[in-house]
Amino acid sequence: MKKATHFFELAAMSGDVKARHSLGCIEVQAGNNQRALKHIIVAARAGDSKCLEMVKKSLMAGDLVTKNKYESTLRAFHESQMEMKSEA
Repeated sequence: MKKATHFFELAAMSGDVKARHSLGCIEVQAGNNQRALKHIIVAARAGDSKCLEMVKKSLMAGDLVTKNKYESTLRAFHESQMEMKSEA
């Protein structure tokens, strides 16, 4: 697991969104919710819809995510989606 985490970190640093999502999941399992949320938000802002849903659930649960944080993440998600559409 330690080796996998290392390679996910390398991939995430080079911009891999799925690796960032995986790091968030690993941190949740380890009980590091603050750190997990940071990874999840970065992935959501980069266009990962599953991560955006996780941020939304965290907002609805009332823990860790504020309404402003969710709104800014949602805006960044939409901008990322528009960039992907314009590239196609």
